[in-house]
Order: sequence, then structure tokens, then C-alpha cells
Amino acid sequence: MNKNKNMKQIKLGFPGREWRNQTVELFKRAGYRPNLEETLFRVNINDPQFKCFLARTEEIAEYVEKGILDAGITQSIRLSEQGIKNIIKVSEFDYGNNVWWKTKVVLAVPFDSKVKSIKDLKGKKILTRVLNTTKEYFKKNKIEAKIEWVNRPTETKVPIFGDAVVEFTNTGNALRANNLRIIDVLTETVPTLIANQNAWQDKKKREKIEDLGLLLSGARIAQDYAGLMLHASNDMMEEVLGVLPSLKKPTVTHLRGENWFDVFTVAEKEKIREIIPKLKKIGCTDIIEFPLKKLIV
Repeated sequence: MNKNKNMKQIKLGFPGREWRNQTVELFKRAGYRPNLEETLFRVNINDPQFKCFLARTEEIAEYVEKGILDAGITQSIRLSEQGIKNIIKVSEFDYGNNVWWKTKVVLAVPFDSKVKSIKDLKGKKILTRVLNTTKEYFKKNKIEAKIEWVNRPTETKVPIFGDAVVEFTNTGNALRANNLRIIDVLTETVPTLIANQNAWQDKKKREKIEDLGLLLSGARIAQDYAGLMLHASNDMMEEVLGVLPSLKKPTVTHLRGENWFDVFTVAEKEKIREIIPKLKKIGCTDIIEFPLKKLIV
């Protein structure tokens, strides 16, 4: 019997716009089949216990706090920007707009501007999509400036409508395309799964939301890691174990009737590309690197 059979559907906020593509891909990696219907502002996934709604991250943060949605994926900066406190933070995921790393919120000025630091912006006009974050940043640095909220895209609005801009960036391409240069990083922001407090008190809903966070986190972490298997003789083992990094200790299995061992570990992909040549020089054989679907730590 399905223990969640009588549970009401969980209303889940699914981020649109620049956060949409990576979120869809992450759900796929977690074992879901998201079907995006942009014109209807709806996303369907192959789990009938979730009813998904496509919305802007700032809307999702507000709707979850108010209980209009049970849970949703918003941006961490939206919680502080909008003063969202009465929610439960479930999981955070490192990705941005078509990239698998954190998004930065930066202060940028035209390339030919004489501005070198925030101190040079005293009395100037700053255009931003994150008004409170920008105000707090200038207050912290004791610089008085005219801070004005604008809708996207902000990069094209300077220097005509303002002297500097506070904007999200993943690669810096949009800034460079608009002849802007970064002079400071205010903060970083990451997609965050949040839950409504009342929904969190419902045991079945809580378990389902926690499971979603676990699967999405496992799928995201697995992208940065890979599995590594190899054979090593007893004489090599001390040197091999000195080379291998691991989340924990490698798994070592003695091959029956032989003086060789089967070694299994999990490591970051960037480290594995340095490790494999070292293992080969030691004398290891049958070295195999393989992808991971999910990594739960």
C-alpha cells in the first residue's frame, strides 16, 4: 500500500526565466521527467503527488511564506531581499543561468568610467534589481548614493540612465557585451528549496519535500564527482592509498586466490584527471572511471 495515497498534492513552485533550464535538467538527473508548458506557466513531473507551478523566484518566495504554495525553489538572495523568514530552508543547489556554479551579484560600471571602487560612486545613481541588498551594501560601506530599482535587463541602461549597476552574473558575458566591468562582488546566490511552515508540520508532506531535496542534492553533487575502480597488487597498496582522495576511506576487496586487490573510491572529477596517470605509473591495472547518477553524503 502507498503510504502517501491519501496525502493532498504538494503545490510546488518551479522557477522560471533564467533559472528554468538548469532546474529542469537537475530534475531529470534526479529521476523525474519534467514537462514544461511555458504558455500555461506550468510544469508537470512524473509524480502525481506534486502539482507544479512556473513562477518567478521572487513570487515563489512570497507564495511559500504565505502558504499559497507548500514548497518551491527560489533564490537565496530573495529570502533576504524580501525579508522572507517564516519558511523552512530544505536544501541548496549550486547552479545558475545555464551553468553549474553559484551566481554572483556584482557591482559594475562602464569600461571607460573613472570609477575604480565603491568610494568613487558617492552621489551617483545605481541601478539594481535587488534594491534592499544594494542599499545594505552601500550603507555598510558608508557611501551615500541614489539607488534606484529597475526591471531587467539592467546592463543596457548604463551609462544613459545611471552610473553603475548591481546585477546577477554567471559568466560575465552579458556585462562584457554591454561594455561593463566588475568592481566588486556583493554576494552569491543559489537556488534554494524552501517549504511553508504549515506544510512542514504535515508529516507526509514534510517527508515528500525532504525526499525531493535529497534527490536533487544527490543529483547535483554527483555531477562534480565520479567513481574510480582499479586493480592493485599488495606491494602497491600503500602508495595507491596515498594517492587516492575519497569522501571516506576507499573500499578495498581482496581478489580470491591472488595477491591483488580491487579498489573502489569516489572523488572529484578534477582530481581524478590528475590521479589516473599517477596510478598508472605505480603499476595499477584495469583503471575505470565511471559517472555517478546521485551521490548522497
